[in-house]
Formats: sequence, C-alpha cells, structure tokens
Amino acid sequence: MKKLSIALIFCCWLSPWAGWAQNPPESSKTTFDFALEPATAGFRLDDNVYRSVTQTGVLSDEIISADWGAEAKLNYEVFRGLVNYHVGDDQYMIYTGLDNLKNDINALLAVEPGDWDFYYKFDYFLRSSQYFDFNYFDVGSVAGARWAPPGVWSYEAQYRNLARQYFDTDPTVWSRNFLDQSGVFSIQREIDDLFSLKLTGSYTNRQFNRYAVGQSGATISPQVLQNDNTWKINLNAHWYFFSILQDINLEGQRTDSNSYGFSNTVESFSWAGVIRPSSNFYLQLLFRLYLKTYDAPPLNNQDLQLGFIDEDSQDLLTAKANWDMGRGWVSSLGVSRIRSESDQPDAFYVKDIISAQLRKNF
Repeated sequence: MKKLSIALIFCCWLSPWAGWAQNPPESSKTTFDFALEPATAGFRLDDNVYRSVTQTGVLSDEIISADWGAEAKLNYEVFRGLVNYHVGDDQYMIYTGLDNLKNDINALLAVEPGDWDFYYKFDYFLRSSQYFDFNYFDVGSVAGARWAPPGVWSYEAQYRNLARQYFDTDPTVWSRNFLDQSGVFSIQREIDDLFSLKLTGSYTNRQFNRYAVGQSGATISPQVLQNDNTWKINLNAHWYFFSILQDINLEGQRTDSNSYGFSNTVESFSWAGVIRPSSNFYLQLLFRLYLKTYDAPPLNNQDLQLGFIDEDSQDLLTAKANWDMGRGWVSSLGVSRIRSESDQPDAFYVKDIISAQLRKNF
C-alpha cells in the first residue's frame, strides 16, 4: 500500500511536466522543425557554343539532373537559426567529362528584437567535376540588419563577402579565382497589400588572382592585380494586378576596372509574372531587355578569361508551366533564351534551353 501511495504521488508530480513536454505553455516560444526538400529529377536540352564542331553550327547538350535537400529550423524567443543542405547532380549524355556534383551547405543565425532583425548567413558551395570550369568551391557570408518600424517603410543594410577558388592550378584557370566584398543598402515602401516599391544600391570590389593588363601600342604588359569596382542601382516594383503576381525591375550597373577592356556599363529592364488559371496549374513568364557596352574592346588574350556573369541572371525570355499532379508530384516544362559573354573580344552568344522536370514533395 505504501509503495502504491508513493507511486501515485510520483505520477501526480510528473503529470504536469509530461503535459508541458507535449503542449508547451504559451509563454514558451521554442519551435523546432526538420523537413526534407522536394526531390527533383529532370532532363535538359540546350545549345552549346564552345563545343560545336563548326564556328557557325550549334550542337546540343543532353543533361539528366537530380537534386535533393533537407532543412532544419530552430526558433527560441527572439532568436532563430536555420541549417540547409542541398545536393545536386548533372549527368551529360554526350560529353561525360562535364558530369558534375554540387553540394551546398548554408546556415543562418538571427535575432529579432522589436522592429529590428540582425542576421548572419554563411554558405559553402562545392562543385566537383573532371571539367576545370565546373571544379571549384565558393565560400560566402552575409552580415545584415533590417529595420521595419510601424508604417510603410523598411530599411536594410548588408555586408557581403564571396570568395571563389578553382581546384585546377593551371595559370589560365587559377587566374579566375576572385574575392568579392560588397556593401548593399535598400529602402522599401509598402504602398498597400498589392503594391510595393524597393530601391537597392550596392558597391562591389572584386579582386582577381591575376595581373591587370595594359596596352601601349602593340605592347601588352602585366601590372598590379586586377581590381574591378562595380556600382549598381535597382528599382523593383512588386505588384498584384488582376490576380497576377508581377515583378518589374529597372537596373543600371557601372564597372571600373584597372585592366584594359574590362570597364563597362550595363542597363536592363525585366518583367516577370506568375499566372495561375487553376488551382493545380500556373505559368511563370520572364522578359528582359539587356545591354552591356565596354569602354574599349577587350584584348584578344585567352588568359583574360571573359565571361564572369552568372548565366541564370541574364535570361532574355523564359516560359515555364507547372502542373500539380497530386500526391506530392509536380511536373514542369520550360523554355528559355540566355545571353552570355564569349571569351572572344566584344562578343556574346545566345543559348536556347528546353527543360523538363519531375518533383516529389515529401
């Protein structure tokens, strides 16, 4: 009987703690969430330019890709943290030497006292391949603060640092290594629930691991390490119009380089929209006008390695249809035109891409 009484007293003492473990009191704001990202498999067919057997002909790249990831989130009072891992694989059906594996790890630590949000982001991206251009790693970090007082205005400032290093130590490849240090400031105004404007300005200093090149007559001579200083301004309008989500961007960019032929100006206008005619189907559209002009034609020197623009940011035209097939399955079909620089002086090319993708949500 005594043992039974002790057991009953122990259970009565334990029961409120067990209940708190299952249903934390409202004063506790601790949450933890772990989720697998959708697994994706797809096929892409695109023009290749550099591997064409003729100067005017264009062959195709047939690429099977797959990716997957996972994400963990933790929130405690005014603190929040996030860790994300993503893995992707590209398999080339014809040019097997271009096969590459991508690993991406990023983390976020933030504190949100009142109207403020202070955060630090870290990203490590590793791309490995037998092909030197797909064999490198990026290490990036962002420290930022956002202030959103009551009202329609919000402000954000960031310091960004990104370093890229190629594994191939051949001088023409090693010279592509660079370090970016950037400052970014933005102001946003929420007009109403359907319309907002955001003005962003940034300055970036890029330090290459190669000597700047000068030319005097027919003489080409190396100087100090190449430095590019870029100023950029972007005006973005985020607008719901007739139930269509639209993004409109006006952007201007100016790069001053201490290396011959790398100073340039970029002007672009883009419109992106999402149309959802039914609950299980939506269409993504993008249109961009893009103009880049150099102060002087770059030297015809392969060691200069032109083309440091991310192709994904230079889409000229994109249309992508997405179908929700039920039970977590989503399929998509897209076509796009991309403008990219060539390694030849004052030249660029336009690449056409057709891609099909099947995604499984967990």
